[in-house]
Amino acid sequence: MDQQVKQWIDYAAQDLGVARHLFENYHPKPLEIVCYHCQQSAEKAIKAVIVSLHWPTGIPKSHDLSFLLNQIHNYISIPDAIGDAADALTPFGTMTRYPNELTVEEHHAKQAIAFAELILNWTASALR
Repeated sequence: MDQQVKQWIDYAAQDLGVARHLFENYHPKPLEIVCYHCQQSAEKAIKAVIVSLHWPTGIPKSHDLSFLLNQIHNYISIPDAIGDAADALTPFGTMTRYPNELTVEEHHAKQAIAFAELILNWTASALR
């Protein structure tokens, strides 16, 4: 695996690890921050795939996961579940940065962790 791709995957795994740690160990649970890290994990994982494809224009400067997936859909198979997870996680990349922009409950954070895990696992298999 290319070193730059590995760095993106490592960063994605670290964001997911932080999300899990915060969810499991902090009280009260910082749900918005957990969801933010899940979105970041997915974003970095998808960007690892983009880097692996040696994208001619470089890595898109976007937090919209569906947009990022759309950039590569002609080059790699993207299951519907990955697109659905991306759609669900995208708002957490920006809206959780501002108080009262998005209401996040514990079940949202659990689902965000599951979606981030799904995207990270898909990315690992896509890079093989």
